[in-house]
Amino acid sequence: MGFLWKMGSAVCHQMAERSLFYDGMQMPLCARCTGIYMGAFFAFCFFFLRKRIQAGKSFTLTQAVLTGLAILPVGVDGVGSYLGFWESSQLMRILSGSLVGSIVPGFLLMAGNFDYKKENAQPVYKNTIELLLLMALSVCFGICLLDSSFLLKIGAVISIVGEVLLWGGFVWLILKNLLKDKKIPYWKISFAVSFVGLFLIGGLV
Repeated sequence: MGFLWKMGSAVCHQMAERSLFYDGMQMPLCARCTGIYMGAFFAFCFFFLRKRIQAGKSFTLTQAVLTGLAILPVGVDGVGSYLGFWESSQLMRILSGSLVGSIVPGFLLMAGNFDYKKENAQPVYKNTIELLLLMALSVCFGICLLDSSFLLKIGAVISIVGEVLLWGGFVWLILKNLLKDKKIPYWKISFAVSFVGLFLIGGLV
């Protein structure tokens, strides 16, 4: 648990009143961050398993609207609770986080792989159903966390892995833009940099 807590401290405030607990132990990330990084974990697993990691075709209009709507809850709930208009619940925190976490990796892939000089034939999502199922999986797992100590233990690990994957995705995006067309293992380097960076930052916090 000490290692997970250290990794979580690199990106999260870890406030007890905004976090979930299992067996008297606080999760390494707050409820909203847990949702965000779990959603990212499921999305990255989907893209790697379905071999979409090179996908760069733009979203359809429906997919673009859905991903835009998925961002709204975390923005509205986060800003509203921060300004004191209402007190957000753990359920709302983890659901809003799960939604936005599930769609960010798709944005990263499209931004990093899109090439205006090429056809960009491979879509991030082959159809809108895939996107909806991915969002639904993240939301359903988030809901289940609230009533299961066992799933919370799994969620603690998944969320930290998702943290490394998501920040690795941002590193990958930067490398792809800086080192265009270079034959290097972008993803392996990106995940390694993400893991080491988060670990070191967590040790300093």
